[in-house]
Amino acid sequence: MKKKILLLVAVSACVLSLFGFQADNDWQVYSSSDGHFSIAFPGKPEESTQDDKTADGVPFKIHFATYSPTDNEVYMAGWINMDTFYPADKTMKEILEDSRDGATGSMKATNVTTLTTELSDKPYIEFTFELDGFVGKDRIYVINKVQYSLITIFAKGSGLNTSADRFIMSFKSL
Repeated sequence: MKKKILLLVAVSACVLSLFGFQADNDWQVYSSSDGHFSIAFPGKPEESTQDDKTADGVPFKIHFATYSPTDNEVYMAGWINMDTFYPADKTMKEILEDSRDGATGSMKATNVTTLTTELSDKPYIEFTFELDGFVGKDRIYVINKVQYSLITIFAKGSGLNTSADRFIMSFKSL
């Protein structure tokens, strides 16, 4: 009897690991040579850019790679070269907090909760937020005067998906 149960558990584990392996194949590494980074998406992202200006009128371009498998799930990596308007008079912590506040303010996000602020050689701030009917998680890095924003958004009913952490943790600056 014990042998049958162990055999059933072993077969189940093999089947589950095969399904898990197949799901891994869906993840694709996206690289930006201009942005000097790579990140894994759960599908093929679309690229786009948007022109914007700082509060002082300095123009800049926002680069996006976005993947949205459904209307209830979004993965987005964005980057901005801050070289022409980098705030030299602020600490890294202030720059990261300003970036968080700017991102959540532009989305009109509520219930913003900072999870961690890391001030090492690759400084970042990570936080969660809510939008109308959605929840999200974002990690913003500032590395060599380039701001990277790794955003995931999910329908509020489903909550933050574990793939949010997988997406965010796959980021590599190059």
